[in-house]
Amino acid sequence: MQDTRKIVYIALLVSMSVVLHTLEEMVPLPSPWIKLGISNIATLLALALLGFQEAIIVTLLRVLIGSILFGTFLSPTFMLSLMGGISSTAIMGLSYKFFQRHFSLIGISLFGAYTHTSVVIILVYYFIIHHIELFYLFPIFLMFSAVTGIINGIIANHLALKVAAEKGLGVNYYKGVSI
Repeated sequence: MQDTRKIVYIALLVSMSVVLHTLEEMVPLPSPWIKLGISNIATLLALALLGFQEAIIVTLLRVLIGSILFGTFLSPTFMLSLMGGISSTAIMGLSYKFFQRHFSLIGISLFGAYTHTSVVIILVYYFIIHHIELFYLFPIFLMFSAVTGIINGIIANHLALKVAAEKGLGVNYYKGVSI
């Protein structure tokens, strides 16, 4: 893929993820730590259609721009989002590389959702709330992660198949399989 074209696709995916992140911030949720993760759809698309490095770029720029827009830059929220985003993108990238033949983006998204939740809970425990009782909430957060990870994966899987079929786009040329 031409460099200019790839940059345009990255910019579009970053824009998409920032818009989805903004919409997500408007949705009232029962806990400040529960997020829908819909901006992760753009990361999954970048991973499947462009590659791992591009997925990391989309994640980093989404976290950076989102934190600037919402006034959380360099705050604990920013750090949690950054660490959760980078770790989940890394796990999704590894999962995609080694298990692409066995899992669609639904399964890859689920790995990412579990990773993000686990990393954030561990970081909150060690740096913010030093109470072991925090881990009592872990199963609830993982259940919510499973639901949102599957829904986001279904959406990303559908979009990736559609784009790949219509445009023949990407270094990875996405061939989805069922979970």
